[in-house]
Amino acid sequence: MKTPVRVLVAVLAVVDAVAAATEDFVVPGSCPLVDEASLWARHRPNLWQMDGFWYHHSHTPTPYNPIVNCTQMRLEYIGGSFRTEATGIDEDNAFMKTTGMIYEAAGGKPHLTIAHEKSRPAPLVILDSDYENFACLYSCQDFGGKYYGDFGFLYSRTPKMDPTYVKICQDTFKKIGIDINTFKKTYQGDDCPHTSKKKLQ
Repeated sequence: MKTPVRVLVAVLAVVDAVAAATEDFVVPGSCPLVDEASLWARHRPNLWQMDGFWYHHSHTPTPYNPIVNCTQMRLEYIGGSFRTEATGIDEDNAFMKTTGMIYEAAGGKPHLTIAHEKSRPAPLVILDSDYENFACLYSCQDFGGKYYGDFGFLYSRTPKMDPTYVKICQDTFKKIGIDINTFKKTYQGDDCPHTSKKKLQ
């Protein structure tokens, strides 16, 4: 006989899966295989090197990205975690700023968790980065083992990302089965209101 707790867990899993299925970005299936343990072992000792300014180059479609153009992300390393601040232009062509945190996932899971304004907390994996020029970031959430939603991001230390680093990220995403043609480029023109490179207030 199933215990009440086991039944409740099973019911909640079904509810979670059904709710997730109503989200536009959620599709049937499961997250692609990513060697998170190996990537975590490689990048965790170097997380502090992610500190500083990053410019958003491109991303896969996401409903949790209200800043659509000129996106700039400031990461401030504070002992294993980051305070984050994103600035840029929203869909109404107005300047916007959002803040949040990036921290190590609970339970010893080998990835980060990003919790940013106007989005739900989600896992975040550094697929590749040299910390000085580019970063290929990936997030995938599984819902009840039947649905999943994932997002990919390319970041650069400069507003114009060098094609060499773009290709590195594209090849990295291809290796885990992500269609690079789904990535949308972020406008980073000379008229973008990029913030000055100063510490977060």
